[in-house]
Order: sequence, then C-alpha cells, then structure tokens
Amino acid sequence: MSTQYDKIGTSYDEMRKLPVALLEAANVKEATKPYISGARVLDLACGTGFFSKAFLDWGASSVLGVDISTTMVNAARVSSTSNKLSFEVADCSKPIQYEGGPFDLVFGAWLLNYAPSGKDMANMFRNAALNLREGGHFIGVTAPPTSDPKAHVEAALAACPSQYGGITVTVSGEVEDGVATHLDTNIEPKVEFDAYHLRKEVHEKAAREGGFEGALTWRSVTIPDGRGDSFGGNGDEEWDTYFTVPHFGILVACKEPDGCQS
Repeated sequence: MSTQYDKIGTSYDEMRKLPVALLEAANVKEATKPYISGARVLDLACGTGFFSKAFLDWGASSVLGVDISTTMVNAARVSSTSNKLSFEVADCSKPIQYEGGPFDLVFGAWLLNYAPSGKDMANMFRNAALNLREGGHFIGVTAPPTSDPKAHVEAALAACPSQYGGITVTVSGEVEDGVATHLDTNIEPKVEFDAYHLRKEVHEKAAREGGFEGALTWRSVTIPDGRGDSFGGNGDEEWDTYFTVPHFGILVACKEPDGCQS
C-alpha cells in the first residue's frame, strides 16, 4: 500500500475535483455533523489531509491525520497552516495508540477497502476502537455495502463504462470475502491503485470483532439540493446516475452498546 501511494503522491488531490468526490465530501460533512463540534478527531488514511483540514473548518478542536505514505504525509504537512492540525506516518491497519487520544471521533475515508480479508479489516477496526473514547464513533467511507461485490462492480460497468465521473473500477480477482479491484482515472496526472471490495456482512462482523459493540448504521448517500450549481454544473440527470450504482457507502459505528449518542 505504501508503494502505490508514494508513487501517486499529490496527484491524488486531482481526484478531489471529480464530481463523485464532491458528492462524497458533502455526505461526509452531513455524517460528521452530529459529532464534529469541539471534537478531537483522528483521521486514519488521511492522504494529503483533505478531510483533516475540512474537519477543522467544520468545527473540530483538533485533528491528527495518519497515513502510511510518507509522501502524502509530507504534502499534508506542507499545506497545513494550523497548530490544531498534525500528521503522522503509521500503518493504519495495525492497532497503535496515538498521542493526543482518546479521540471523540475516528474517521477513515477509503481505509477499509485496503483490507484483503475480514481478519485484516478487524485489525483496522481495533485500531479505531483503541484510540476512541467511550461513547465515541467511527465513521468510514467504504466501498458500497453489498452482499455481492462482484455483481455490483459489473453492474456499474454495464450501466456506465466511465462509472463515476472519471473513475473506473474493475474486478481484478476474487478473494474469500469479496473481490480485488483496480481503480484508474481519466484525469492527468493519471491515478490508479489496487484495493478490495468485501461483502457488507464482512464489514459488520469485522467491526464487532474489532471492538465496536454499539449500533452499526449504513447511511443513505444523498445528493444535495442545488447540485447542478454546487457540483461543477452537472445537471440533475447526471447526478441521478450515481444512485444507479453507488460509488461509496458511509458506515457509522458506535464503540459501546449503551454509551453512544447521535
């Protein structure tokens, strides 16, 4: 994982300009809204810090961003101007207790999709739970929740070969708990990487094994009002295609069975 992202580097930022990335950011903002005010946030797999910086703008008191790629963390540090924001290089798939914790909110955008198995995903959840205070939440941007990942990816290709406004995902192989995938883009500089799309049930079992005993909620992805103007001038019909074969899911997991508040 570190090799492919060190190679991609700051080119990954260009993906943030794609329509589906804008849609993702709008949904993350809504998902974190109940928890973000005054929160100490741990941003796992932070990349160049896009959401780390956004969390401060949305009301967090401090944010620690962690990523396995030294190149991306260095880029995040260079672009950071706030003393409330810090970054660290570490493998987010391994349980590590970070300084500044426990955190009120642990976030992971496109973290869980690097787990090749439910066992590996459970370790990612353990990392989140280890650093989360009692009653805290983990929010993850994931591959779309489905019991048949292969069928979902194939349906996406059939519905729209370019799939997600410049991002194309294909199945590159099968694993016990789902499929291996390859993502590439039509942007310049080109971005491509390999990941996994595991079954919805595997995500939920991994969360339980990783220490999340409270509610597990898959949020519905919504398209904000005024999307044509707010998201690059794309018309309503184009935005509606994202509901045909969703590009992402958002999972909210509570650490304790009785200690979480929405």
